[in-house]
Amino acid sequence: MTLNDAEKRRAALLEKLAGSLEQVGFPHSMARIYAALTLAEGAGLSTSEITDLLGISKASVSNAMQFLVGTELVQRYRVPGSRETHYRMLKGVWGPILEKKFSAMNVITRTAEEAMALTESPLALERLEEMHDVYSFFEREFEGIMIRFKERI
Repeated sequence: MTLNDAEKRRAALLEKLAGSLEQVGFPHSMARIYAALTLAEGAGLSTSEITDLLGISKASVSNAMQFLVGTELVQRYRVPGSRETHYRMLKGVWGPILEKKFSAMNVITRTAEEAMALTESPLALERLEEMHDVYSFFEREFEGIMIRFKERI
């Protein structure tokens, strides 16, 4: 099957979006599936539509969906008259996801503080101080960002 120009552009956009998602930590197939759901023209996609669009197995879709549904990025739903499972993206999830990631910095900052108090190595202390400095800076900055983000909604 030969793709027309619009389909080629759409496929390239899907792969570009998937690549961006991979850069922030999504596994490859999960990034492609999430990108496909993001670019879906309707409410969502069925398992068969995803497998056909991406050329992947139903098992790959099922594995990725377990994670995406479990993290509340995607919702499983049924379409009347269809025996297939359909999936759609959930709205309003990116802010809370980033907030969780930002709050994880607190764990690293506190662990670095604990390690700095226990280490006897000047070189280890130097590395830990740098880690603490970077993470505590971003922790403070992201706290303000999340406050401003929540205020705008």
